[in-house]
Amino acid sequence: MKFPNFLRVAVLPLRHLTEISYHEDGSIFFTGGVEANFIQVLSQLLGFHYQLITPEDGEWGQKTSDGNWTGIVGLVHRNNADIAIGHLTITPERLAAADFLPYGVEENSFATKRPRFLPRVSFYTLPFDNLVWILILCTILIMPFLFKVLLHMKKAFRKLFLKMLGIILGQQTNIEPKRSKDRILMGVWIFFAFIIASSYRSVLLSCMTVPLYELDIRTIKDLADALREGRYTASYGEGSVDRELLMQSLDESLREIGKYIVPQNWLIDNNIVVAPTNISNYHAVFGPRFFFLLEYGEEPYTSKRIFKETISFWNVGLAVRKQFCCKKQLTKQIAMIINTGIYEKIYQEELFKTRINFNWKEVEHSKITALSISDLLGVFVLLGAGYCIALFGFLLEKSKIIAEHFFANLNDHKSG
Repeated sequence: MKFPNFLRVAVLPLRHLTEISYHEDGSIFFTGGVEANFIQVLSQLLGFHYQLITPEDGEWGQKTSDGNWTGIVGLVHRNNADIAIGHLTITPERLAAADFLPYGVEENSFATKRPRFLPRVSFYTLPFDNLVWILILCTILIMPFLFKVLLHMKKAFRKLFLKMLGIILGQQTNIEPKRSKDRILMGVWIFFAFIIASSYRSVLLSCMTVPLYELDIRTIKDLADALREGRYTASYGEGSVDRELLMQSLDESLREIGKYIVPQNWLIDNNIVVAPTNISNYHAVFGPRFFFLLEYGEEPYTSKRIFKETISFWNVGLAVRKQFCCKKQLTKQIAMIINTGIYEKIYQEELFKTRINFNWKEVEHSKITALSISDLLGVFVLLGAGYCIALFGFLLEKSKIIAEHFFANLNDHKSG
């Protein structure tokens, strides 16, 4: 059967995928995008012209309570369009409304704004978490008592404490254990001090040179925990089946995310669907990785972070009305475009545009730079505070000596 020379194409305006504009008479035409070029290649191979139709609701397509369909799937289902394109996920529900000719695989994931960097003023506390610091402090306080009791030392607690602390700081000690059990106790403490000091120095170096992120959410479990605790929010594109996919997942963390995720309207003023460009802090967006890469870019050409974990794999395809005559011919040409790498070439060209339009100022702060005075300010403040405490102790001791001399002279004067 001869392929029709005219088709009605339902299209959802998507930036980087199906970008459109309007003639003066109101007719629609493609201006660019991966799938727009895909349709144009198909039209050249099969020799057909096409008319573009957009849905009024700006949705991909979901089934309503009365059995009808919204979006571009609804246009095909109601025979208002012959085919529909817009990176459509193929689901069992949609297959009941239209036939689909797959041309790719969609990987769904989350995207977040790259978190802010932790200030390096307090970087000297970062190598260990709070619990480790507490345990180290408790150990340093307990060990002088153990040494005093087990080694039968007559030295004051203050002196033993300073010696224990000095061993951790790499200083030599004049404690000379004489018995075997004393040597074992001393050896265990020296080994402990070596491990703690070595770990601190090695991690401190990385903390000083490589910036650390605050509340860094990298995995699905981290995101599920953050959502449950109210530290994060999440959204997905309104009119998609993303929440349905999450709620039907076998993974507990994904079902947990599905409870908290909310729909968000991705339409902008001219009814083009665009992934949120200004993702707020502590917010995650769920959607196709393919779409996110085109909108946000790939490392290092991005100010966003796309999760490495893939939530789900779904085929994406061209929706075709059930009564369409020439599905085999259309399938053959789609396979040819995919197998010869034409589709991949179109995608890489669009991705390259994202790279060259990337504003490096958005990630300028992430560059590794030399340590500045602001980075070391915390150390100098700590040093100054220590000197102030020492000076206060010196003045207190000096005043005590002066007071003792004063009262001694006063008593001598009275006795004389």
